[in-house]
Amino acid sequence: MIILVPIIVFMNTNNWENAFLTFLGEVIFYLVYGLFWFRRDQKSQADSEIWLISKLSDEQLEDFSISLLSKLGYIVTKPIDENPDISFLLASPSGYQVIVKVKSHKREVGIRLVQKTLRQMDIFDAAECWVITNERFTRQAIEFAEANNMRLYDRQQFIKWILKAKKGEKIRGQHS
Repeated sequence: MIILVPIIVFMNTNNWENAFLTFLGEVIFYLVYGLFWFRRDQKSQADSEIWLISKLSDEQLEDFSISLLSKLGYIVTKPIDENPDISFLLASPSGYQVIVKVKSHKREVGIRLVQKTLRQMDIFDAAECWVITNERFTRQAIEFAEANNMRLYDRQQFIKWILKAKKGEKIRGQHS
C-alpha cells in the first residue's frame, strides 16, 4: 500500500520527484500514526496498572477478577462444591448465568484449559463459558472457543475493564 500510491503518482505525472515526495509523506504519516497509537496504548497500560496483574497468583487474580466484575455490574458467586475447573459463577446484568475460569499465566494459555472449562457448562446449566487470563491465548484456543461460542478475555480486556471500573462505568447487558 505504501508503495502503491507513489507508483500511481509517477504513472500520472511521469515525475520521480513527485513520486518520491509522496512516498516520503506516506512514511512520515505512518510513523506519526504509529507513535500516536503506541502512546495511546502505553497510556492505557499505565492508567490500568496492568503490570500488577502479571505478577498475581491464580487465587489473587481470581479475587481481583471477582472484585472488578462486581464493580462492572456482574453478580458473582462461588460454587458450593470446590471445582478446580471453574473459578466462579456470575450473573450478567441481563440475567444469564456464566461459568468463569480465571488463570494466571506467564505465557499464552492453551486449548486444554479452554476445553476443560467448556465441559463444566452442563454441570452448572450455564448460558455462557468464559476463560479469563492475564496473558494471551494460543491460536488453537481462540479457534476452539469461537467454534464453541465461548468467550476468551485476555490482558487487553483487563485493561478495558479496569479503565471502565476506574471511571465508575457499568456493563449494561453488553459484553465489553
